Amino acid sequence: MRARHWLRWVLLGIMLLPTCRQVEIPTPTPPFIRSDNYERRAAPTVRRTETPSATIEAAEAGNVHLTSGEYNLRFAGAATHNALLIQRAGTNGALALHPLGTELNPLPTLSEVTSEAGDSVLAVILSGSAGWAEVTLRLEVYPYQPGLLHTQLTVTLHDPPPANSALEWTFVDPATGEETKASFTVYADPAPLCAPVLYGYARVLDSTLFYAVDRTALNPFMQVAHYTPSATPGRRGRSFGHTIDAANLRVLPAGQPFVIYDSYLYLTPGEPDSEVELFARYLRHLGDVYDLLYQPVNNALPNWRTLAEKTIADLADERAWVELGDKRYLRAYAGDTRQSAELISQLDVLESMVRYEARYGDATALDDDLWATLPDFYDKDHGMLVNSGPVALGYQTRGDTWYELGHAVKTAEMGLIGHQQAAQLALDSAAAWIDFAHTVDYQFPQFYNFDTWRGTGREPDCAGGYAYYMLLLHDLTGNALYLDEARAAIEHLAGHGFRLAYEAHITAQAAAACARLANLTGNAKYIQLSFAPLANLLHLTWLWECDYGSASSYRTFFGLSPMARSTVITPKEQYEAWLYLREYLTLAHGQIDPAIEGLVAGFLEHTLTTLPYTLPPLLPTGVATDHPTTYPSVAQNALELYIPLEDLRDGWSVAGVIGQEVYGAGMALTLAAVADQEVVPGVVVYSGPPVVEAIEDGDAVLITFGGKVGQSTPVQVFGVAHVEGVETQVCGAGLCFRAEGGIAYRLQRCGETSV
Repeated sequence: MRARHWLRWVLLGIMLLPTCRQVEIPTPTPPFIRSDNYERRAAPTVRRTETPSATIEAAEAGNVHLTSGEYNLRFAGAATHNALLIQRAGTNGALALHPLGTELNPLPTLSEVTSEAGDSVLAVILSGSAGWAEVTLRLEVYPYQPGLLHTQLTVTLHDPPPANSALEWTFVDPATGEETKASFTVYADPAPLCAPVLYGYARVLDSTLFYAVDRTALNPFMQVAHYTPSATPGRRGRSFGHTIDAANLRVLPAGQPFVIYDSYLYLTPGEPDSEVELFARYLRHLGDVYDLLYQPVNNALPNWRTLAEKTIADLADERAWVELGDKRYLRAYAGDTRQSAELISQLDVLESMVRYEARYGDATALDDDLWATLPDFYDKDHGMLVNSGPVALGYQTRGDTWYELGHAVKTAEMGLIGHQQAAQLALDSAAAWIDFAHTVDYQFPQFYNFDTWRGTGREPDCAGGYAYYMLLLHDLTGNALYLDEARAAIEHLAGHGFRLAYEAHITAQAAAACARLANLTGNAKYIQLSFAPLANLLHLTWLWECDYGSASSYRTFFGLSPMARSTVITPKEQYEAWLYLREYLTLAHGQIDPAIEGLVAGFLEHTLTTLPYTLPPLLPTGVATDHPTTYPSVAQNALELYIPLEDLRDGWSVAGVIGQEVYGAGMALTLAAVADQEVVPGVVVYSGPPVVEAIEDGDAVLITFGGKVGQSTPVQVFGVAHVEGVETQVCGAGLCFRAEGGIAYRLQRCGETSV
């Protein structure tokens, strides 16, 4: 069965965890709200000023005037090309808003003006007939977020537009309305299909400019227009905005309203005085805007334990294995015909099994084969674990840093769980890695020669991944050498701007390493340094729900692209990034801006509800291809197996073109093991954001989640009779409720537990 409705039985199955006795098991309910149901906040939850800083000075035909902090928004008539102008006092330039561009600009015809005033949002609504369409432009400012403007444009066509459209925002001379030099320094353009954000500094306004599009709000338009938003927001010359042209408008059915613009412009006075402030400002702005974006509602979380059991069973399928010599090795992809093996597959699955069995007990004998293969990938000549193997069958002369670094990290992690064989391999590789790091001065290349450590390209985030590896070795041994290495390496995260991220899960390791160092040393500078990898990582997230085409049958919200130009959501990188960001939030809770905490908490929650759809049995027929085409040796997908597709795509594209990644098949096992957190003996909490504090108080436990006040997430608790002060529901073998970050919840324990 592959129909989506079957998912509700998988996601809310009974979990064999510590529970109260005689708990009623109700009929399962659909775990996901329909894809056209979203929620968005009226205003950001974090106030940036103590007193209101936004006003509506005038809201009438020909005289619209709003203020927001140091910025004024006013309607300028024909003398300045009928634009809405934004100016900052004391500067010479302005930003002009011409909806749909100067040729189609409907502003002169929007004669009906109304306003709405509330404590948290002020709005001016302009509407009227442009001849070819009825047009409504909604402008919103927020009293406690100076410099933040929301614009939403709705059109109802009567006739085809008479001219072409263009980008709506332009830097102009406020006296004449003519384009002017912006001296715009771009910090970050949007990566295709990832966070739809343009970020930079405009000297003409002496302000940073953060511009974000709510693509989720545009889904009905994109569905009808067959529009792909990968280039939105766009930037050309001195203009930026929505990349919608007249051809997209002409196909809209007459008489039906469509939102075609939905965006947020966030201006902040002055240029960032450091790279730390550049990233901090980006993250604060993204966190504030995140509250305002349409988001899919999660009323329940997937049952990853059930999905893990299905993955374990399907990993026994012979299409996942290759026999070399007298041993069995996992292939890179299900059905891969190459007669070779890669350590990335062995370790991904093995470590996930180690975590899973540490949490739930012995589950499979497959790990016996995997333990037997590990020594085959240790190259004594190079003094380290290598990816291609077995070593006895071929000599690997070239490496790719993130691959080998990932192997070192995983063996060290398994060593800390208690597996001496893995710990020894991690320690045996340490000397080579330190020599490598010193040779390249912690500026790791992409491809390198094992004999010289020299190579081509750069993987800047590997300095943070290396620091994380060294910190694990420090945990294993207590040797101060490894702590010193981590501190030396972590400094090399600075100076790369939004070019720091190479491989997303390594970028997440870098953020976790910063938090570990802050915790070990008490030095807050490492938390500030963490903003670089954190901003780079979040810039690669799909901060929107794609609901056009086939994507209406699966989730994309907060999906993660592995690299800046990949245009796909990949489970391997995302579930590992989830693992390291969960650690990051545990350590950094209370030390970072609440809006930044909210972003990380959102990633942790939505990862759990988006990644199930990388498992092909949970997708409707036709969404994923049976015949991948990326690699000649991978010609057939096994869509009945719970082995994840490497590539989940937007709704106009078919998924699974690359294949089913065995080296990402640890996803379900890891999420099942780690998302279930035994906070005290007998009390288990299942959540996206972690419990950051648990205090026993007699027969009760007080728990606090990472995240921010005002942002709730679904959680499930086991071994608990009731939760004080909140509404709960019986949910499988536990209790479900919605919890906010930063608030303590009192859980009353059950008298007895059973497993």
